[in-house]
Amino acid sequence: MYESFQTFQSHFNALARVGYFKIVSKRDVKWKDKLHYYYRIFIWICVVAYNLQHIIRAIQARNCTKQLVGTLFILLTTLNTLGKQLSFNVRVKRVDNVINLINDSLFAPKNACHEDMMRSNALSMSRLLMFYHIAIFICSFLFIAYPLIDKALGNDVYLTGYVPFDTSVSPRFEIAATYLGVLISLQGYGHVTMDCTIVAFYAFATIQLQILRYNLEHLADEFQYEGALKHFADDDLALRQILHKKIVQCIKHYEKIVWYVHEIESIFSEAMIVQFFIVAWVICMTLYKIVGLPLFSAEFVSMAMYLGCMLAQLFICCYYGTHLRVESELVNESIYQSDWLSLSPGFRRRLIVMMERCKRMIEPRIARVIPLSVDTYISVLRSSYALFTILNRK
Repeated sequence: MYESFQTFQSHFNALARVGYFKIVSKRDVKWKDKLHYYYRIFIWICVVAYNLQHIIRAIQARNCTKQLVGTLFILLTTLNTLGKQLSFNVRVKRVDNVINLINDSLFAPKNACHEDMMRSNALSMSRLLMFYHIAIFICSFLFIAYPLIDKALGNDVYLTGYVPFDTSVSPRFEIAATYLGVLISLQGYGHVTMDCTIVAFYAFATIQLQILRYNLEHLADEFQYEGALKHFADDDLALRQILHKKIVQCIKHYEKIVWYVHEIESIFSEAMIVQFFIVAWVICMTLYKIVGLPLFSAEFVSMAMYLGCMLAQLFICCYYGTHLRVESELVNESIYQSDWLSLSPGFRRRLIVMMERCKRMIEPRIARVIPLSVDTYISVLRSSYALFTILNRK
């Protein structure tokens, strides 16, 4: 039987690989967990040091708009990464509760159709994660390469982060550029993995709603009968008990999905607020930086790919949030499509009560106010363009 957590296994393996979260595995190997704990501490030190270097550099370059923009668009992105990293690790017990619910029998597939839905979703999430990893590897390679190439060509190059020694001569410049490039690559890998994990959480909720809708549409399939002697499919006491159990199971399933979505929303609430406000500035400053670059330079290609990643990063969150809301709106339609005419008035009333409960759609929000939807994504793009026009005039 397919296990629900298989959808997330590759995501949590990647997070553990980069030191952004603990190892999530059924095997309890204490020495490996202890080593990984120290590895995560080392990664934390590197991430904090990298951000401090960019803060110092931003202060030093405060009188030069070009250098300040070049530093800030990196700094804001890494601060966004740090916010999500804090959400995963400070609220690790709540993340564990979510993982336990994913592994619960209530969310497990009950038949071949359920399993096909979950396998299809797992494949989509795995491909999305792989696509982002490939993109971040290309961006990282270009980000490390372009300052070295420009330096070799004799162009003026400045580092985005502060280093405590003179980098105007070789090999100090190459060492500093490689160091900063490796650290931004590590954070970029962790950042896109965390984004894909959050998206996978919402996509899993969408699949659970699809499974719930399937169960509701096939609620009375086992109780179909031939002939006209019976008025209702649930005249038999044994059938009534089975039908009652199925309806209760559907209600419990729906309530757990609601709790699951609200818990994911709560765990990453602050991180998503920071992301939406920062991404608007990052897109703005990336555009400001990219318009002044030569079209066929390595830096232009790197910035263009970086901009594409930032746009896609925000889009996938909004897209799957919209998809979740749409599936939630269709739950009542699935109840109506069930063979409710063959049920007794008592069971029809129970379905009506459930329909009233499901009228309140499940819509993931940022800070419980801003809907995570495509409309919000368009609003962020408009804000980014408005900021870009103001900055470009100056």
